[in-house]
Amino acid sequence: MELIPCNTCGQNRFRPIYTKESPLGESFSIVSCEFCGLVQVNPQPNFVDVKKYYDDSYFTQRTERGYDNYYSDKLRSEISRVFQLNLNDLDFFSWEKKRISELPPKTNLSSLDIGCAAGYFVAYQKDRGYDAYGIEIADGPVRFARERLKLNIFQENFLDWDSNFQNKFDLITLWATIEHLHQPKETLEKIKSHLKPGGVLILSTCRYGLLAKLAGLRWRYLNVPEHLYYYSYLGLKKLLLSLGYLHPVSFTYGSGMTTRPGARFFFKLRKWFMDRFVKWFQLGDMMVYMVQK
Repeated sequence: MELIPCNTCGQNRFRPIYTKESPLGESFSIVSCEFCGLVQVNPQPNFVDVKKYYDDSYFTQRTERGYDNYYSDKLRSEISRVFQLNLNDLDFFSWEKKRISELPPKTNLSSLDIGCAAGYFVAYQKDRGYDAYGIEIADGPVRFARERLKLNIFQENFLDWDSNFQNKFDLITLWATIEHLHQPKETLEKIKSHLKPGGVLILSTCRYGLLAKLAGLRWRYLNVPEHLYYYSYLGLKKLLLSLGYLHPVSFTYGSGMTTRPGARFFFKLRKWFMDRFVKWFQLGDMMVYMVQK
């Protein structure tokens, strides 16, 4: 593992927060940058060392860090429901309606989902009339997206893909992806070059804030080394603005109370209340941003 400069500000002074073991027994240090506050795994494992955590079991065996059969119709339906809720909360459909009105007749909007996994957002956009594409590195999800859903998926590292910027999109998305990336700032910079003028970027990620600090090592998103970076709500906004993105729209959600199969009435009632409380007061441990080029 290599001690690297902070990805946001480039400084090299860090304050230790936690040490945590991965499921494979490897120990990782979680630190905070003393200059900009970005929380990160540092020293950091390289891409090859992290990739071994994304074998097929990550998508098919339920753990605190994976999915209970990511390829099931039930989970696909739930993920699509969350997409719809997030887009509504961002007032995305108002932007989309205006964007369509500016296009020549019979012209489709285009979208790219980075870290698209099995391509559920790509399928969602395709069904809505977009020229929809995805990009993903994991073998199993790419195979599923191409063979089962018949989607247009690039299997490449986004930073190496289309270095001449031939592909331009109206919408680019990073759904719960940026925290996994080794070079998130560089990814955001490259995304801007792939957006058409007036196009938008939407990204969601876990938020390092009050709920994360209260939970400590038990925080549900403190999954190392899959999650390499943990942004604060304000820190992510500052980064996006510093890169030249415009008109940020954002919200937070998630109380940390994960849905339990067979949960009792009072747990469901408490979860219902807490989910609405943290969203109303912008305390959620997930956050979503929409910014414009």
